[in-house]
Amino acid sequence: MPAALLKAAQIRAVLALCLALCLGCADGQRAEYTKPDSHAPLAPHQLVVVPPGGDALITLSGYDLDGDMLRATVTQLPSSRAGLYQLSKVFSDYGYEPKKGAAVTQTGAVVTGSENRLYYKRPAGDSAPVGAYDVLEYTVTDLTPLGKEKSTSQAGKVTVVPPSGVLVGSHFTRGDEGWKIIGNKAASHPVTHEPSSRGVRLNHYVYGSDDTIDTQSRSAREGQTSTQTDKQLWYFEAPEKFTGHHGIAYGGTLEFTMASFQGDFSSPDMFNLGREGRSGATLVEIHCATCNVNRGVTVAFPLSAAREYRQGGTQGGTDVAFTGETTSFALPLKEDEGWLQDPKNTLVEWQPPTQCQFIELLSGISSLRILGDFTTWYESVALDTVELRNTVAQLPICAQQRPDASLCTCAGVNWKDRVNAFSYHERS
Repeated sequence: MPAALLKAAQIRAVLALCLALCLGCADGQRAEYTKPDSHAPLAPHQLVVVPPGGDALITLSGYDLDGDMLRATVTQLPSSRAGLYQLSKVFSDYGYEPKKGAAVTQTGAVVTGSENRLYYKRPAGDSAPVGAYDVLEYTVTDLTPLGKEKSTSQAGKVTVVPPSGVLVGSHFTRGDEGWKIIGNKAASHPVTHEPSSRGVRLNHYVYGSDDTIDTQSRSAREGQTSTQTDKQLWYFEAPEKFTGHHGIAYGGTLEFTMASFQGDFSSPDMFNLGREGRSGATLVEIHCATCNVNRGVTVAFPLSAAREYRQGGTQGGTDVAFTGETTSFALPLKEDEGWLQDPKNTLVEWQPPTQCQFIELLSGISSLRILGDFTTWYESVALDTVELRNTVAQLPICAQQRPDASLCTCAGVNWKDRVNAFSYHERS
């Protein structure tokens, strides 16, 4: 083929390729090339700390592995008396007061402020609740360079808490708040509420007592010579507000105070050995019925591991975590801090859960129980000031591919920015 004809053919091929890539060229619009993309954006869960009467700028920045531009949409509004607002144009563009723009009064509102920011304001004369102020929800949509929608994330949660960091709690000021006793003579019955105080740390509390004694022989554990233990242990069971999605508590603490005003805690031989197949008695049990593809997961904190997380009670000269004296516990909500997972096999030792398993558990709590039956004889045990606390979001991005952490790749994928920094402390 002559050189001139070859060159002409090459030019025609290039023009044909350009025509194939051009979108709307006949209308004079710019051509757009969208690279193949299999990564949907994420709306990470966030934790915002605001003092009573204070305010906060909430950045719904989202997360996208491909670096696409993201648009945020509010899908659940504050349920308290707080106000949620778009940014004023002067603050959005230049950072000058006032911050407050138009009120966000309906779900589906697209965030207009720069960096996908909103303004959250607590009302005047506000007071800190025993729990979170609000839980907002939002989605993010990734966009092409020309602003065309590609995909939308599942909803992420923004939990707004007072400086105490209490996400959910029971102080029993006015009643039993729905707490129950399970595993006693009756399968389940309400706790007894006591509207009085026993010292500084036990003030308006609930309690339970043994209804039946039914022991069995078991192999003694280390430090014990007795082989007797209760066949069935009773627990305090938390009400509905402690169940559901509390994944943002990851890295925080479960705190509560206990005391006994009847019972013999004088010897390790008096303590229950725990149920068959378990590594000793468990102080706390958390169950998730939907975890592990609806197979269910139970994670427990052994009583023996709780010694280093107690305050008050007998601190020296005993290996027993609870001696009946008023004792406060602050159990860390991290998978490597003493928690053990039920293998569902009495021949297999309980092992620590993985990070993914523990976060999924916190993101779908079905029940939370605190031990009341410490000894093999009759006892009355009181419970007060139960709280899930956190002030710094520590959920890694690798556990948030789904809001309930049911899809988690923390052990196998090198995600960018492994731990999100979506946590704010705002001024009053």
